[in-house]
Amino acid sequence: MSVFTKFLPAPPPAPPILVVPGDRFFVRRVSLLADQAVSPQIRLALEGMAPFPPDQLYYGHLVAADGGAALVFGAYRRRFDAAEIENWPDAALVTPEFAILAQVPPTGAQGFIRVHSDETRITVLAWGVGDVLPAVVLIRAVEAANEEALIAEVRARAGLTDEVVVEKHSGVLAGQIAADGQAVFTSGENALATLPGAWITTSDVRDPEFLDNRVKAQVRDLWLWRSLLAAAAVFAIAALVEVTTAGLRWQTHRRETRVKEQADLVQQIDTAQALSNRIAELSEKRLVPFEMLATVNPPRPDSVVFQRTVTRGLHGLEIEAQAGNAEDVGAYAAALKKLPELADVKTREVRARDSVTSFVLALEFKPEAFRQGGTK
Repeated sequence: MSVFTKFLPAPPPAPPILVVPGDRFFVRRVSLLADQAVSPQIRLALEGMAPFPPDQLYYGHLVAADGGAALVFGAYRRRFDAAEIENWPDAALVTPEFAILAQVPPTGAQGFIRVHSDETRITVLAWGVGDVLPAVVLIRAVEAANEEALIAEVRARAGLTDEVVVEKHSGVLAGQIAADGQAVFTSGENALATLPGAWITTSDVRDPEFLDNRVKAQVRDLWLWRSLLAAAAVFAIAALVEVTTAGLRWQTHRRETRVKEQADLVQQIDTAQALSNRIAELSEKRLVPFEMLATVNPPRPDSVVFQRTVTRGLHGLEIEAQAGNAEDVGAYAAALKKLPELADVKTREVRARDSVTSFVLALEFKPEAFRQGGTK
């Protein structure tokens, strides 16, 4: 279908990913019941840890792979002014900075600390031994905190040793949707590890109802786009069929013109062929009674006298004859059967009277017996 789609307008560019300041949010790691739905448990946790009901919060969560825990975060909606949320409806994802720094630490790490700093904030996340989700998340303004002091504080709160690995990043945190549809995040010039697919959805802090409607709209738009491509394909196929039909019509018209141009020549050939067939018919398919008689006369005994002859079709001859000697009738019939020109010989109506035997010979000659008016 790529041949057809080049004539169609390109689909709109992927919407942006918005990374919002992490210091607007409170963060807690909570336990979950793996055999129950996650969303009700998250709302219940928010009601217990926030002074505002969930409907007045921008919130999200990251769930561990085993479903036993979640990192829950939320912010009072009034902490964001109208200018800050103006572009949220058009974004592919709106998530806090620490959410895209929460990738699972390296396998086998005996505790882990990840630090990010830019011109305004320092974010520190710490994982205990065997943790998948951060145990501690701290965000402080640059002017009010010291990076090393924050690392030491997080290390102490998470119960980590001084030898724990510390991974540092710097620069502006940003994200975008790649060509394959995956969310790609960077810290300055450096790429960050990809978040699990489920986290991309649950880390979005916008209103859940808005997100549900957005998913439905995306599904609708996808089907509309596919319908447009299908319509374009049908149109292209119809155009191809029309072009092919036009070519066939041109070929047919060309052949009809040639047939009309050669009509006189064909008529002359047909006339010559008809004349030739007529000549052959007159020469080979005419009655030859005298030739038939000339063929059957030599073996005739002297006592046999022909009284009357009648042709039966092109190859049949019927002879009424008399014989002075009755034995000559059988001998003559036997002699005729030996002639190669005859296909059948029958004797019938044999009658004897006053020493004269009357009989009828029914002869059938072979079609090839006479050609060009003579015998073979």
